[in-house]
Amino acid sequence: MLLKEKKLYKIEFIKSCRIYESNSLMRFRNSSMLDINNLKSDQYGIIPKGVKGWVLKKWGKLYFSPDEDQEGLEYFTPSEQPHILISLTKIEHHYKKITS
Repeated sequence: MLLKEKKLYKIEFIKSCRIYESNSLMRFRNSSMLDINNLKSDQYGIIPKGVKGWVLKKWGKLYFSPDEDQEGLEYFTPSEQPHILISLTKIEHHYKKITS
């Protein structure tokens, strides 16, 4: 039971949320090194308003996992791996619950 992932409820971001700084190593992990224009973008590390996903319980902690195929995912997820888990404490006060 500890290693299982359990979907608790769906959320939507009501305002943008920075989850890492634009000059961090996470930015380079999540961007294409060949896309010079996007490396200049200040939007990296920000979950845009309107992004939806699930709050999950895994390893005894709560995480956010975005739904795939949404606009804006490229700013905070690795291009080759859109399924990520973000600690719920990093996104507090930036979302609203939309389903149970």
